Amino acid sequence: MTDQQRQWAVESLGRGVFLFRWHPGFYLSCFIVGNRGVTAVDPIDDAAAVGYREAIASVTDLPLTRIIYSHDHRDHICGGAMLRAGFDCEICAHESCRHRLEQRGDTDIPRPTRDLGDGEVIADGGAQIEFRYFGPNHSNSNLLLLLPTDRGRMLVWVDGVEPGVAPYRNLPDTDFGGYLYSLAAVEKLHFELVCGGHTGPDHRRWVTDYHDYLLRLRDATAVAFRAGGGQMLRPNEDGVAMTERVRIEVTQAAADAIADRYGSWRGFAAWAPQTADRILSYLITGN
Repeated sequence: MTDQQRQWAVESLGRGVFLFRWHPGFYLSCFIVGNRGVTAVDPIDDAAAVGYREAIASVTDLPLTRIIYSHDHRDHICGGAMLRAGFDCEICAHESCRHRLEQRGDTDIPRPTRDLGDGEVIADGGAQIEFRYFGPNHSNSNLLLLLPTDRGRMLVWVDGVEPGVAPYRNLPDTDFGGYLYSLAAVEKLHFELVCGGHTGPDHRRWVTDYHDYLLRLRDATAVAFRAGGGQMLRPNEDGVAMTERVRIEVTQAAADAIADRYGSWRGFAAWAPQTADRILSYLITGN
């Protein structure tokens, strides 16, 4: 199989840290090679896990000893059974991830065997992983990782910050207030690079850019909502028609208001109005 035909790529960042890119440009996960074994983050799905195993084997003969779930969303953590097949490894996640999986009853996702919390560190030789948890944001179970690389300390926040790409659609499952809080908290951490679960790594300024983007879109949404009269019925208009009209008018106006600054981000034209729609719900309900 040629490199062009292969569905994955592997990239070394130094100090035992590697990126596994599945359908490069679509999904990525990091793995860390220590002295005794390999720690893999987010198996993605069964098909990706096959490629993930090949990627790990291409750089080390050490066994897989640990899988980490970054958060509970299925598009990142299915495939664990395939990835760990033949290995005796622990599965780590935040306790909220374990609770979510138990509540959902997902039978195709191996359950975490170890809870990790804010400030915990896992070390294997020179490979050291620091975990941070700032409460609900993209989900209520997002663990952030801090890893040493040859390019500086790297923050991994899967789906929280995706360099070069606008926040995804209507921020599914996101606690918007918690997201803003987490971004502000992350800005205070020491790191040089940020990597998501789809794009990166890139400069840490993307954390500040995401924070600024969401604050400006929040303010633009509030302005457009007030300018349009809020949830005021027009003559011969019922509540359903009013709601849909307001949503369309406000969200597009909010996106247009910040397009000069952020319109070059990939996905902006399609996703900024949808993100504004989620923010409008936050402004109306407080959640």
